[in-house]
Amino acid sequence: MQTAADGEVRPRVIVVAHSLVATDGGMETVHVRLITEMLDRVRVVAVTSRLDPSLVGRVEFVRVRVPATPAPLRFAAFFVVASLLLHRLRRRGDIIHTCGAIVANRVSVASIHTLSAAIVDARQGRLAPPGLPLLRRVNSGLLRFLALRAERHVYRAGHLGLAAAVSAVTASEVERFYPTVPVVVTPNGVDPGRFHPDPEVGAAVRRELGIPTEAVVALFVGGDFERKGLGLAIEALRLAPSVTLVAAGPGDVEGARRRAIGAGVADRAHILGTRRDVERLDQAADIYLCASDYEADSLALLEAAATGLALVSTRVGSAEELLGDGVNAAGLLVDRTVPAIAAALEGLAADSSLRRRLGAEALERSKLRRWSVATDQMLGLFDQLR
Repeated sequence: MQTAADGEVRPRVIVVAHSLVATDGGMETVHVRLITEMLDRVRVVAVTSRLDPSLVGRVEFVRVRVPATPAPLRFAAFFVVASLLLHRLRRRGDIIHTCGAIVANRVSVASIHTLSAAIVDARQGRLAPPGLPLLRRVNSGLLRFLALRAERHVYRAGHLGLAAAVSAVTASEVERFYPTVPVVVTPNGVDPGRFHPDPEVGAAVRRELGIPTEAVVALFVGGDFERKGLGLAIEALRLAPSVTLVAAGPGDVEGARRRAIGAGVADRAHILGTRRDVERLDQAADIYLCASDYEADSLALLEAAATGLALVSTRVGSAEELLGDGVNAAGLLVDRTVPAIAAALEGLAADSSLRRRLGAEALERSKLRRWSVATDQMLGLFDQLR
């Protein structure tokens, strides 16, 4: 506990995450934003490998030193080192909030953005997605195996106080695979001050990227290009000649560019890598594409909705709830195949009035999701568990 200047006693929350740098992905962005929003009401200790610049000096930073690669070694090392650090740091009355199953210690709240048990089940028991080169398949499979073992250790009665699933679909998965754990739904939020339509900024970004004003731009944002479906998006361009693709995220950029060259669509595929200005990319786009094989509550999809983009998504996580259907739909739900994705993109490219209608509905739906609501809900859970 810590006493604030006004005499109020602030609880101490220890947040444990592999990374707390917003540009590393959606999960990281969510935790950075939640910490930022709650700093005036709690004292935060960040146990992580990397800390976002916006949090430096505002939280107590306990660095977890682990190797950057390979990913399975990084995961295992973090699990051991962070567990030891947390054991030393923990005091009576602390709230322990983790981003998933990443420490061996007892945990108050675990935010669940992905569930390895559900991913493996969706792949018919395969630890790695099919079609990968041998080395990547081994690497991906070992990482998923370790994550699955960690879930089975952490997500059990008496060890985890509460599972905070970011969508109703994820909550149902937790109930199915880990039925002894109490679970609540804590959806992600969006910042309308950052994510909103701005045609002038969008035009400037198009000039920067060399994209014609009249082009119909589909945006893809994600880190794990294979799981997120960037390859499918690139292949879909061959069947959607009216669409230009912009892709951003910390994935295999060179590999994606080679794939675009091989597909003969390199002139319409802008593979950018990591960007800190995703909101500007949203403002430059007409369509947002989520081609993932698994999502809980896609933050990038929600941010695109707040920017007024027409949405195209596979049936993952909360996508069906966000997009809806019928006359009040905010986008198009598609099968995870190249022809289905291409048909949706090309259809929207040919119908500007439909794009505007879907985008307007997406914008309205996003207004129900604010970070202040998400933060208040999380703080309420902390109060229950103290």
